[in-house]
Amino acid sequence: MAASFTRVDAVSTDSLADLLDAIDAATTVGASPDPSGPDIGALIERIRTHPEIEAMESVDVVDGIIAGRVARALAEHGVVPDLPLAAALSHRAHGAGVPDSGRLHARCVDMLNLYQGRPQPYGTVTVEHQGELVQPAVDPATTDDERASLGVVPLAELRAEVQEANRNLARARAADPGAFPPNQRHGRVWTDPTADEVRARIAADGSAWADGDVLTFATEADAPVVVTPVFPIPSWSIGDGLQVLQVRVDRLAEAVITYTFTPTDGAAAMSFRRGSHDGRFRGPAAPEELRSNDPLVGSVIDHQVPSAACGGDRLVSVYLPPSHEAGSVADLPVIYATDGNMFAPYARRLDAAIDDGWCPPVAVVAAHSAPMDAIQGNQRALEYLPGFDDRRFDAHQRFFVDELRQWAIATLGVQDERDHTAVFGCSDGGGHALATGRLHLDRFGHILAFSTGTPPDPAVAWTANHPSVHLCAGTLEDGFFQATSAWAGFLHQVGAPYHFTERVAGHDLIQWAEELPRAITRIWG
Repeated sequence: MAASFTRVDAVSTDSLADLLDAIDAATTVGASPDPSGPDIGALIERIRTHPEIEAMESVDVVDGIIAGRVARALAEHGVVPDLPLAAALSHRAHGAGVPDSGRLHARCVDMLNLYQGRPQPYGTVTVEHQGELVQPAVDPATTDDERASLGVVPLAELRAEVQEANRNLARARAADPGAFPPNQRHGRVWTDPTADEVRARIAADGSAWADGDVLTFATEADAPVVVTPVFPIPSWSIGDGLQVLQVRVDRLAEAVITYTFTPTDGAAAMSFRRGSHDGRFRGPAAPEELRSNDPLVGSVIDHQVPSAACGGDRLVSVYLPPSHEAGSVADLPVIYATDGNMFAPYARRLDAAIDDGWCPPVAVVAAHSAPMDAIQGNQRALEYLPGFDDRRFDAHQRFFVDELRQWAIATLGVQDERDHTAVFGCSDGGGHALATGRLHLDRFGHILAFSTGTPPDPAVAWTANHPSVHLCAGTLEDGFFQATSAWAGFLHQVGAPYHFTERVAGHDLIQWAEELPRAITRIWG
């Protein structure tokens, strides 16, 4: 809805018709605008305040045509506050029998509702997401009869139109080697595979396979699924009970992608939940898969750690390497980590790397994150990230930096030497690791921050006293990759010691679990 700045020929009249003609001339395909003329924004400003609009309370067919043209100009070239006027004028034009004005009215109402955070009543608006057209939430109270009264087709037909448009986009992308949606490293393609072809590939390759830079996922399901956590794009049915998603992925040969087929209604592709692990694709040029110990040679033991700062006991998982037990780890580096409730996959790979002799033994003290709360929501972010809830963040800092450290020294016998102490976290935990290491320079010599979503503050004075930083992020993580890359750029600019591992992966635990022992080896190997 942002105003255009294309120049147009100056107009010599203040009539609405002439102003609209000037806009039409400037926006006609192939028009050669005059740089010396007024811009579209100036014309829209003259239209929205034009006295003739006041006289359109009751319109005949002729005035209705002008009302409809004004509404369309405001909807296409105006700004959000123009939508109520565009909706009112298009409704008047519809009442005067002007073709297509009813659907324009529905679109204006839908856009206004979405901008105000409400579902769209009619379903005429789509948005772009990862190269897909997506229909945002539609109010189920609106009936198809109400849509028909405005010349809008039934909701099912609107959704079919969106899917057909997406199929055509995907077919065109498939026919254009190397094509991606703007600013994307992956995008749906469509080669119109047959059920027989897909079943043959499932028999040979399982539920995911690569052809060049195109990755195909297939599963038995009657309704659409999304391939979470990396590709929240609804699959398409090819008949015979098969659902298929095809995506072109930049540097696919290097990719490691864990995937889950998660049911969806096909209309809200941006909303998805994580399900069980259905499979993993690893490209031929991907980092070597790390061995995983199950059962562990070392040990993970859960402890209840009292916390006055947090107002009660906090659950903590402690990993001790092979041949070590509490009281015998004073010579080992120690890592204080967040999200101890998700530490098991990390422990299995770390344990195997230590067992194989290429990763130095370490102790890990991993505090569990706060659970989701029906009222307060994501308490984990409130505790981990500064700026959301200062009271909760400060309380968790006192627990994590003071109480937990003192407990680990007294109970486990870990050392307290700065250069042998690190803070570790992923996602929001990565933001926590960066904030904690920066705020407590005397405690932590190293920061391991994977896939942080929190970019650096350029105003922070990063000095030689700050910890070394070890970063990791996946190219398919969108904002998390951008924020982590920004940290790498910031640290490079200030001359701070850091290492950045760029993986072809999504916001996926596998990349973090495989990077942890490698980062430990770089630090203490």
